[in-house]
Amino acid sequence: MDTLGRKKSHLLTILPILTGWFILLMADSVSGLIIARFLQGIAMGMLGPLGSIIIGEMTDPRNRGAFLTSVSLSLTIGVMFAHSLGTYFSWQQSALICSFITFTSLLLIIYNPESPSWLISKGRYEEGEEIFFWLRGRNAEQEAELENMIAAQKSLRKSSIIGQDISRKERVKGFFIYLKDTSRKPEFYKPIIIMFFMYTMFQFAGINVISSYAMDIIHQVVGPEANAKVLMVALDIERLICNILAVFLMKTMRRRTLLFSSSAICVIAYLGKSYYVYARMNNLLPFESQWIPIGLIGLYMFSLTIGISSIPFAISGEIFPLEYRGFGGGISVLALSFNFFVAVKCFPVLTSAVGLSVTYLMYTGVVISCLSVLYFMLPETKDRSLQEIEDGFRGITSADRKCIEPLNSVQNNEMRRCSSHILY
Repeated sequence: MDTLGRKKSHLLTILPILTGWFILLMADSVSGLIIARFLQGIAMGMLGPLGSIIIGEMTDPRNRGAFLTSVSLSLTIGVMFAHSLGTYFSWQQSALICSFITFTSLLLIIYNPESPSWLISKGRYEEGEEIFFWLRGRNAEQEAELENMIAAQKSLRKSSIIGQDISRKERVKGFFIYLKDTSRKPEFYKPIIIMFFMYTMFQFAGINVISSYAMDIIHQVVGPEANAKVLMVALDIERLICNILAVFLMKTMRRRTLLFSSSAICVIAYLGKSYYVYARMNNLLPFESQWIPIGLIGLYMFSLTIGISSIPFAISGEIFPLEYRGFGGGISVLALSFNFFVAVKCFPVLTSAVGLSVTYLMYTGVVISCLSVLYFMLPETKDRSLQEIEDGFRGITSADRKCIEPLNSVQNNEMRRCSSHILY
């Protein structure tokens, strides 16, 4: 992502996806199915940080949250579309139809421009400026954001080994020194820590757990006589409606407010389901009604789709500084994949070992622990430019940024003092 650019990296994700669809189409054994899904899993891992970063870099701060929420909305639509295909077509026909959708994506990516932020980070200022204004239009606010971005990147390039006439040995040595120094910078490690806890919370909140084990969960919570297929369709419809509502809420509400309020509802729903299952198994309920557990599951799905499943994708496209956006995003998405595996695979094991009610309590504990860390570390990003968010992690205020002169007016090794910070 940082080396080839956003567009070429995006194009590279299409190859394993298309190959996977064609292998799936022709598969006549379990091995063929696993190989196809393995290739598509590689593409999904690449798309994890890439999609949100591209959206974050190409949209203005006022509309960025709504566009980033479209990531979770598209996942919901994709799941519903795949379920619908499976209802009316064979899995081979479904794979063929999905391959045409992937090919359409390929055409869209080919004709999309490169990210202006990446171009500017590589010193291609005029090209980046042209695309920046083509995407957002030209006004005083956009011009100020672009000027701040260019000034910051010129300053970073000045102090880096990029563009310097040095030997390969010195460049390699400088690279490892760069990595060592980078790992100590708060603008590098703080976003990674934030995304690690956010992705952990996201997975243990259970959006993929309920997607994977919906039938079993409905039968255990509501009762064996429940019509699980009808409830699954109802949950899919609720998920779509709430995702559409989340796009509006992301544009009007602060990120932290939406995250912590939806997480509080999730915790309440988790505890409610845990108590209901425990009470029903131990005959402690004064009366039984299917509408109580159905209402709890509906409340739970509402909390997941209204904020918990949309906020992580939005934050991941906003929080990383441009210099480390690809590297940091790639590291943090490991937490997403790892916790996806742990949360989904541990759920049936724990349910069999300690019961559903205790499993819910354990997952609730993980969610609360992650929220406690995020409460103190997560900054508010709504209506702030990516450069302002980056400066916040670096400890640079808006007054400091105004004092930074363009790089071409700064002599080599000259230091300028601005406010309480020393800027190079």
